[in-house]
Amino acid sequence: MTPRIERNSSWELDQLHRDEITVAMNWVIRICQEVIRDYSHKTFWVPTGSPTSTPPTMDHLIESATGVLNKLQRQLNCAETIVSSAEQERAKRQR
Repeated sequence: MTPRIERNSSWELDQLHRDEITVAMNWVIRICQEVIRDYSHKTFWVPTGSPTSTPPTMDHLIESATGVLNKLQRQLNCAETIVSSAEQERAKRQR
C-alpha cells in the first residue's frame, strides 16, 4: 500500500483509497480474463498441459485446478486486504 502522510486531508486519503481499490479490482478482473483466456474453451474449463491426447489423470486434473484456483485466490486476497485496510483507516478517521 502507499505510505500515509499524517497531514493529508480526509479528501486526499479517500481519493487515495479509491485509487488503490480501483487498481486492486482491475487486477482481479485481469486475472479472471487471463484465466478465461488461458484455461478455458467456450467458457468451459480445460485443464492445460495434458502430456498426451488421452484424458487427463485425476492427479493432472487436481494439479491444473489447483493452479487456477491459487492464482485467483492470491489476487482476491490482495484485493480484500486493500479494501479492509481502507475501511479500517477510514473508520479511524471518523472516530
